[in-house]
Amino acid sequence: MSALQLLVGVVLPFVAVLVFVVGMAYRFRVWFKTPQPAKMTLTPAPKGSLAGAVLAETMFFPSLFKGDRVLWLFSWFFHVTLALIALGHIRVVTGLADAILISMGMTAENVDQMSSISGGAAGIVILATGALLLARRFVVARVREISGTGDFLALLLLLTIIFTGNMMRFGAEHFDLGQTRAWVHSLLTLSPTVPANGTFLVHALLAQLLFIYIPFSKILHFGGIFFTQALVKRS
Repeated sequence: MSALQLLVGVVLPFVAVLVFVVGMAYRFRVWFKTPQPAKMTLTPAPKGSLAGAVLAETMFFPSLFKGDRVLWLFSWFFHVTLALIALGHIRVVTGLADAILISMGMTAENVDQMSSISGGAAGIVILATGALLLARRFVVARVREISGTGDFLALLLLLTIIFTGNMMRFGAEHFDLGQTRAWVHSLLTLSPTVPANGTFLVHALLAQLLFIYIPFSKILHFGGIFFTQALVKRS
C-alpha cells in the first residue's frame, strides 16, 4: 500500500469524520447560545407555518429570487444538483436504492444505466453552474468586493472535487464504483482495502479536506440556514 493510499484510504477518513462531527456540534452549540432578538411587533406576524416557511426558503430560495434572479437560477441548479449527487453517493456506498429499485421490477443493468446517465448529466450541470458562480465572483465588481478568500477557496475546492469525479466517470480509465462501496465497508470493519486508482485517491482526498473545512467555512450555510431562517421568520 502506497503512502497516498494509507493517508487517503486509512487515516484521513477517520480524521475527517471526527473533525466534522466535533466541528458541527460546536457550531450548533454556538448558534443555540446566540441571543435571539426580541419579537418585532411593528407589523403583523406573517401567517402560516414557521416550519413551512423555513422549508420553502431552504428549498426554493424565494428571497434570493426577489433580489437577483440570475444568481438565483445558477444557485438553485447548483444546490439541487449537489443534493442529487450526494444522494447518488449514498446509493453507491449503501446499495439501498439499488435494492429498492430492483424490488420494484427494474433489473440491475437498468439501475446502473439510469445511474450512469443521471450521474453524468448531474456532473456536467454542477460543473457548469459552479464555474459560472465562480466567474461571477471575479467579473461582477460588487460581488468581488464582498468576496473573501474563503469564498473563492470553497468554490475552487468544490469544483476540483466535481472535476475529478467527472474524470472518473468520463475518463479513459473508468473507475469501478463497486470498489468505493468495498472500501467504505472495509473501513466500517476496520480492515481497509484501498483502491489504487490515482484519480479516485485525489477525489477522495479533496472530499475529505472539504469535510474537515465545512464546519469552519461559509459552506456551513446548508446547516445554519434552518436556524437563521427560523429566527427571521419568527421575528
